[in-house]
Amino acid sequence: MSNLGTSLVHTHPELLAPAGDWEAMRAAVANGANAVYFGLSNFNARARAANFEAAELPTIMRFLHARNVRGFVTLNTLIFSDELPAVTEFVKAIADAGVDAVIVQDLGLVRLIKSLAPTLAVHASTQMTLTEPRGIKFVRELGVERVVLARELSLSDIQKVTANTDTPVEVFVHGALCVAYSGQCLTSEALGGRSANRGQCAQACRLPYEMIVDGTARDLGDRAYLLSPQDLAAYDHIKPLIDAGVISFKIEGRLKGGPYVAATTQTYRKAIDAAVSQTKFHLSRQEELDLAQTFSRGFTPGFLEGNNHQKLVRGRFPKSRGIRVGKVSGVTKRSVLLELAEPSLELLKPGDGVLFDIGRPETQEPGGRVWNVTRSASQRSGVRDVVELQFAEGGLDLAAIPVGCEVYRTDDPALRKRLEQSYSQDKTARRVPITAHVTGELGASLTLTFRDPDGHTATATWPGPLEVATKRPTSPDDIREQLTRLGDTPFELGQVAVELPANVLVPRSVLNDLRRQAGGELAKRRLELKRHAIAEPNALEKLRVGDVRPTVKPPQRRADATTLAVLVRNLDQLDAVLAWTPPESLPRMSAVYCDFEDLRRYKDAVPRAKAANISVGLAPLRVLKPGEDGFQSLVVRAEPDIVLIRNLASISFFQQELPHARFVGDFSLNVANELTANVLIRAGLERLVPSYDLNWEQLASMVGRSSPDWFEPVIHQHMPMFHTEWCLFAGMLSKGKDHTDCGRPCDRHTVELRDRVGAMFPVHVDTGCRNTVYNSVPQSGAEYVGRMREIGLSTFRVDLLRETPEQVGQLLTRYARVVAGVDDGRETWRQLRALNQLGVTRGTLNLL
Repeated sequence: MSNLGTSLVHTHPELLAPAGDWEAMRAAVANGANAVYFGLSNFNARARAANFEAAELPTIMRFLHARNVRGFVTLNTLIFSDELPAVTEFVKAIADAGVDAVIVQDLGLVRLIKSLAPTLAVHASTQMTLTEPRGIKFVRELGVERVVLARELSLSDIQKVTANTDTPVEVFVHGALCVAYSGQCLTSEALGGRSANRGQCAQACRLPYEMIVDGTARDLGDRAYLLSPQDLAAYDHIKPLIDAGVISFKIEGRLKGGPYVAATTQTYRKAIDAAVSQTKFHLSRQEELDLAQTFSRGFTPGFLEGNNHQKLVRGRFPKSRGIRVGKVSGVTKRSVLLELAEPSLELLKPGDGVLFDIGRPETQEPGGRVWNVTRSASQRSGVRDVVELQFAEGGLDLAAIPVGCEVYRTDDPALRKRLEQSYSQDKTARRVPITAHVTGELGASLTLTFRDPDGHTATATWPGPLEVATKRPTSPDDIREQLTRLGDTPFELGQVAVELPANVLVPRSVLNDLRRQAGGELAKRRLELKRHAIAEPNALEKLRVGDVRPTVKPPQRRADATTLAVLVRNLDQLDAVLAWTPPESLPRMSAVYCDFEDLRRYKDAVPRAKAANISVGLAPLRVLKPGEDGFQSLVVRAEPDIVLIRNLASISFFQQELPHARFVGDFSLNVANELTANVLIRAGLERLVPSYDLNWEQLASMVGRSSPDWFEPVIHQHMPMFHTEWCLFAGMLSKGKDHTDCGRPCDRHTVELRDRVGAMFPVHVDTGCRNTVYNSVPQSGAEYVGRMREIGLSTFRVDLLRETPEQVGQLLTRYARVVAGVDDGRETWRQLRALNQLGVTRGTLNLL
């Protein structure tokens, strides 16, 4: 036997590129993506993308698999109860088409998929807000095979995660950064009924806001886009991320076009290949500019180097402007004189689009296409690097362009054309290494077998007979030369094993024919063997029957069977709640939850509540990062009766540390259907706050298919819109990059954000220095409480925010009357509007 060549099979980190349409998909494949992720017409977090129809799935997967690229479908939204049958059919179509994995947010959907098609891989979306190994362990036990970590983790955080889990980890390395933790943004829902958890983000983070500090507008200069981060670009961090154990590198951008996908895929293909081959990776300045030209709000490493609140949000503009090319040094009657930012580079050409930054990005800023670029007289004299830009007559109001304003190139047609050419022809960018085995005997047949790394084989046979060569026998090198010519197939030749008698003659035409037959058959088999069998077609029905639910419609609750829980933000509110005494006809208070900025104050809160004989619950951090167990321990040491569970990692921690406590799952767990509710109840939670994304019909549908005793709806609150690692206090009121050097302005100041119509959004900080921006108006479900009681709900919650102690008692009495059925809720809603100078909204329950 003779073995030729070395195996080309090696472990290689995955480059995962976005595809919002066919053009972007072709761009990703042609430029070297290992895998592509894309959404269907429903249930995906980029509803505004073109997306694909379920009927296209077989065509898409044949296209991808024929080119050795994996395909992942995004089902990364919350799923409502009445949608579970429809999403079941989506999953069946996905499995039948041979999709390699689905990316999922909803815990109940994970459970459904693994029951329907056990071999279909499930990846946990970044929408699951996974930041810590215990949360990853929780979803791994549900059947998740890979997790996409939250973008807010630093390299150090990622190292701590991978050191404590064997679950494969994927991270975002390029693209837009959401200011809020993914899966924890309720802004679009609160302001317009368009939930980000449903793929309908309205991008309120990209709007201008004023910062109101202690009641007075703070002059921030030209910074107005206070919630709009710059974009992530981590091409210089690929090697340390690989060393940290990251196996997949994800590019954001399903709303972006083919040229963007081509440019980013090219860049990160080079970075990954360099890291794997242990060679130096470097982007030239021109390559950096080309990457930024396709889409950029400015590049940062995001959170990979840790928090840097002076760098993350620039605040001057919210959209991509391309690249800065210079500054206006003069304006003539027919042209603009531009002092170049980087004279050594060709930054402007005729046909390029430019924009003049006049400091008002919310308006239509002047700009247009350059007709001609000439060297100015001052440049020829060597005084400075200045070019003269000419525009079409009447195409630009030159009088509106001030001297000194910055100029951006918004479009480069030559670059766009070059990137489009990279995927204009169908070519295989990634070939699969295959081995070849050639066997035969004199006077008998000749057989060729190809094998791929996944174990697929294909064999072709020539009946022969093989003969002894009369002149020059066929050597192993001759055989390899013919088999290497794999042409348009998706393969490249690795090892070749030859088992033939000495001095044999193998006609080249025979080898060529066997190569074509075996290569074609192997390609066909690789496509055929991808489908996932449906193990349980009736999985949804069986899961629903197996879950705990009432066998008869629950009777309407009596007033003395209903209870009211209250969430407070400080000790003064706690004292006011404990001092509140409802009339005998009104429901008792079942519990008081403390959600304090300073968790050290919990040790003072718990004894007060217990002295009043009221069960007391404590809220830990909404997001838990590696190394933050000390914050959790402050809750443990206070010895509460209840823990308000706000993330998956906290479940096992508190079950171990507080085995006798009760656990209530908060809104941040995103419970939107009965399957998800069942997952968390089985995990040991006593009750759950339903997702704030649910309207009345969706809530009723979920409760009707579950046990009403599982749920504790919030009927009064200021919606927590943004929950963010970005600290407005540190970023705008200090020069510090993080909590170590910001001077803690949050201890001295009260902050609101004021939008364009004058609405004021309170900003609160937690012990982990994360900010929550709350809705300007409280949201009331008072009018729906009667209907909630009719479907069996009996425990209701009121969340305070900045209410004074004097306001607390009146508010609780009003809601107690509603919960008892004394008030139908309409009068309470009207009273709340009168009491609150900004009004009150009926909120998401009213959205149908």
